[in-house]
Formats: sequence, C-alpha cells, structure tokens
Amino acid sequence: MNWNKSISKIGGVNRWCLAVVLLLLAKVTFCQDEQEIYAFSYFKGNGEDGLHLAYSEDGYQWTALKDDQSFLKPVLSKDKLMRDPCIIRGGDGKFHMVWTVSWTDKGIGYASSSDLIHWSEQQYIPVMAHEEEARNCWAPEITFDTSTKKYMIYWATTIKGKFPETQVKGDDAYNHRIYYVTTKDFKTFSKTKLLYEPGFNVIDASIVKEGKQWLMLLKDETKEPAQKNIKIAYAKNLEGPYAEASKPITGKFWAEGPTVTKIGADWVVYFDKYTEHKYGAIKSSNLQQWEDVSDKIKLPEGIRHGSIFKISKQQLTKLLAQSAPQAALPGVYADPHIAYFDHKFYIYPTTDGSEGWQSDQFSCWSSTDLKKWKNEGTILDLKKDLSWANVRAWAPAIAYKGGKYFYYFSADVNIGVAVSDKPSGPFKDPLGKPLVAKGEYPGQMIDPMVLVDDDGSAYLYWGQGNCYVVKLNEDMVSFDPKNVKQFKPEGYNEGPFAFKRNGKYYLMWSEYDTRDPRYSVAYALSDSPLGPFVKVQQNPILKGKGIVKGAGHHAVVHVPETDQWFIAYHRFKIPGGNGYNRETCISPMYFDAAGNITEVDVYEAGMK
Repeated sequence: MNWNKSISKIGGVNRWCLAVVLLLLAKVTFCQDEQEIYAFSYFKGNGEDGLHLAYSEDGYQWTALKDDQSFLKPVLSKDKLMRDPCIIRGGDGKFHMVWTVSWTDKGIGYASSSDLIHWSEQQYIPVMAHEEEARNCWAPEITFDTSTKKYMIYWATTIKGKFPETQVKGDDAYNHRIYYVTTKDFKTFSKTKLLYEPGFNVIDASIVKEGKQWLMLLKDETKEPAQKNIKIAYAKNLEGPYAEASKPITGKFWAEGPTVTKIGADWVVYFDKYTEHKYGAIKSSNLQQWEDVSDKIKLPEGIRHGSIFKISKQQLTKLLAQSAPQAALPGVYADPHIAYFDHKFYIYPTTDGSEGWQSDQFSCWSSTDLKKWKNEGTILDLKKDLSWANVRAWAPAIAYKGGKYFYYFSADVNIGVAVSDKPSGPFKDPLGKPLVAKGEYPGQMIDPMVLVDDDGSAYLYWGQGNCYVVKLNEDMVSFDPKNVKQFKPEGYNEGPFAFKRNGKYYLMWSEYDTRDPRYSVAYALSDSPLGPFVKVQQNPILKGKGIVKGAGHHAVVHVPETDQWFIAYHRFKIPGGNGYNRETCISPMYFDAAGNITEVDVYEAGMK
C-alpha cells in the first residue's frame, strides 16, 4: 500500500479526525514521559548520618532510595546533624534544602542540587546570631513565591524572656515562635523577622500556596493544657500576616512535623506520631473535613520529620541508578566466573541482552584491582570453534592444572571444555563433542564448575534442576560415568560453585529462576568434595535488597596469602533490567569465627 497516496485520498473531515488522534497520542506519550513522582526527604535517629530519600508513585506507598542509606552527610556545626530536611524545587529548577544543624545553634543549614545526588557545599546561615538570648533554630522550611521570585526560609526559635504569657515550666522552658528571612540567591538575606505569633508555643511550620492564599500547617506545642497537634493558618501574602490558627486537624494523639502534598483532588497531610514512633496521614478535598488515612500509608522504617516534593520520572531513574554500587563490567553480562591467576583477576561471563539468552560467543575480562577491567576480547566463538553447537553460550568456568587452563562452558544445553596456554585464551575444543551431552542425565546440562583440590584432584559440578558431581580424570577433559553422583540440596536450582577453606568444602548454588527477582544464593558444607553436603541454617547468603533484584549465579575468588574473599554475581540491570538484561557485580564475602559465610552486602562493592 502507498501510505502517502492513501492519506491524500482521505476526506477533509477524516483527515481532521486523524490529526486529532495523532495529537492526543502525542499528548498521552508526553504526559507519560513527564509523569511526576512523589519524593520524601527525611532523617533517621538523631540525624547523624544525614539526608534520606524515599519515593512513591501514588503518594501513599513509599520505598526508600539507596537502600535507605544517606545521600548527604552533615558537616555543619559542632553537632553535625541533619534533622528535619526540607527540600523544594526552586524557580531556577534546582532543588534547595534547609535543615536543623543542632539542638542549640543559632543558625540553619543550606545546600542545593540539580539531581539530589550531587550537592553544593553545605552553607551555615546564622539567622538568629543577632539574638543573644536565642536558644535554638528548629525545623527550618523553605517556600518559593513565584510572584516576587523570592525564597522565604522560616523556622522555630525560643528567645529567653519573650512571650512570657505563654511560658510554662514544662518542655524545658521552650516557648517558640516562627521567624523568617527572604532571599533571591542564598547569598544575601533580609533581616530576621517574626512571621507568626499565634498566642501559643508553636513549631514545625510548613507553607504551601492554595489558590490565591497561603496555607500554613503548624504544630501547637502547648503542653499545659496539652495540645501537641496540627493546625492551619492562612494569609494573603507569603510573608503574612497569618490569621488565627484553626482548630486541630489531627486526632487525640501527639503529632508533629507536618508536610502536605496534593494527590488528585485531595490534600494529604503526613505527620510524625512521635510518641508512637510511627507516621500518620489525613486527607481532605476542602481543607475543612479531614479523614484519617494512616492505614493506607507505608513508609520506610524509622522515618522522621521531613518534607514531600515532586520529581520527574527521569530524575527517579537517575536516583535508582545511584541506589546501588555500579556494576563491575560495563554493559550486560551474567553468570560471572571470577578467578585469580598470576597476580591478575579474571572474569568469564555470559554475554546477556537477548531474550532466550541467544549469545554465541564468550569473552574474558582482566583486572589487577577489581576496579578497572580490560576486555580481553572473544576467547571462544561457538560458530567458529565448535562443530557440535552454535548458540546459547552460557555460564562458563575455568580451572588451572599442569600448566594448562581448562575452560568449561554450556553450549546449547550441553557442557563442553576447551583448553589454552593462557587464561585469556584463545581456547580450543580438544574433544570435538560435548563433555556432558544434552539428555545424558535428568535436568539441563548447564552451569559447569571445577574445583581443583590441594592434592591436584579435580571435581566437576554441574546441572540445573539437579546437581551432579564427578571426579575428573588426570586429563581434565574426561571422567568415568559410573562415578557421577546426583543429588539435590534443599532449594537448589542451578549454578553450583565449590571451594575449600580451612579443610571444609563449601558448595554454593542459586535458588529460584534467574528471571525471578527472588533469585539468590545459598550454600552447604561437607568434609568431602563429593558430599554429602549439609545446608547451613543461615541462608540465603546473597539476595536482592531494595533496588537490587535477581542477585545470583555467582563465583567466589580467594586472594592468595590473605583471608580476603570476593563474590562475583549478576543482578537485574539498574535501571530497567530483567532476567535477560543482567549486569555483573562484585562484593566482599566474609566468614564468622565458626567458618560460616555471613550475608553478603549487595551495597558494598569490590575491593576497598
């Protein structure tokens, strides 16, 4: 069909309809690309480790980023705290953050970022330095006024002797009011002024625009008689004056640290139920009648006073990529076998990236420090180097004996072996046929691994669905089929790997399917390379966590003359990976005093 001619024959009305449809499709695509994500800045503990971030697509269910590790460590003040972090998107497109630096300082912290990952130098703003009797600067927040192009920074301070009519003996004699400064560039600031004096002890103000007026959420900090609740005050201008505070909008519990966002037609206010050590939330479509929705929210454990703001989906993608250590190898590689020969580390992986794992070549990578890796190129090409298989080049392993390097691999669900004088190949097939043929035993004939014991004896392990082990002959390319042992540890699926440490034999394997995010590694112990192997109670020792998913199919390397061990494994590519798009990672592996493998931290990368 000639598409252009066909279009030219369409009537005017139909052409108009087609144009409208195309325009709507383009708009839908644009909206999908520009989808906004909710982000939550918060602190944990006393704020010693700094800024934490979480995200949500619906505004109710939240996931911590970076496995709930800090994005920015505090350096300001003698206390070096980062409490109550408030982040907004400014008129310049940057993210601007203020926070409490200390329980007793007369200033606050400020930093900016274009991506929430890389932050400017932390800046101390001495907003109450002029007040000799000022005791503190707590819970600063920041709001941008689009009409004046100014930022207003506001916080709670107690000044000794001020507002004696609301002074009580409790609460350590704190008697706060809300103060503020304005700025356009975060270099020069207006003089500090009183923003809100509601006639009671007040903290934790948070201000947003609502129609033509400004809405201030605040905490009534009155202890006698106890209030400790959230209220609202309104003003026509950002800098006030703010009207009398409303009745409490929270229930009969103590609440603080309010932050508000719009979800659809509803205003949703989050707050810290600090005496109950958990968060709560309420929603309203008119800011008058409020419904408790605390049972609908899920937040990271230990979250404390922060702020909700919005980011783009593209920004979330970058944050997710930062949430785990970088992969060891560039691109998509899986099933890594790691080894150490002549002062060099080598990785032998599966080339990934095709549905059904259709790779037909094997490569090799080398490094002296586990950080910088050199691609040694193709070391075995199924189509050129084999006569019996030409596709599905998977899960290789290598062993050294008698001056030769023996490369074991899966090819079209057969197990082969190739030999070279160098660990980087090229490797040649000495048999002209599989070492273990497809269908020879139950299950899939894949995932070979060879352990060379202290006495020079070599043992071949393999299998998906079942695990097999057999002692190899001296030539390393043959074995007696009568000696093959079949067994299946609890949870075993594939990817066996064996090593010896302090006289004990460790057999490790992968559980679940490699396309399953739960893919993980477990192990068992034995006094013999042939078993029986007893699964250890503390399993799995490698599994996904947070943004890291599908962590498995591994190999282990020991650095000679040390007790340093490293585990190479794959995970779903970050971002956007799955069981066909995986990337190779390396983490340290540790043992306890009894010789048990401790759980691997997938957020600890490589050699320090």
